[in-house]
Amino acid sequence: MKPKPINTLDTTLQSKKMSIETPMGTLESDSGNHYIDVLSIIFVIAVLYVGKKYLDQMIEKFRL
Repeated sequence: MKPKPINTLDTTLQSKKMSIETPMGTLESDSGNHYIDVLSIIFVIAVLYVGKKYLDQMIEKFRL
């Protein structure tokens, strides 16, 4: 029996994919780093929420 070499690379790794389905379409990512993907989506949602609140304040200010 030959001993297994220590410094071998496993080339059978498959890329991981993440898919989020929305009413507007599907977001797919295969970068392998899903934490970045999730944080990006949370950031976009937060920016849209803050923008909506800002627009609501502006509309309320100009309403008679």
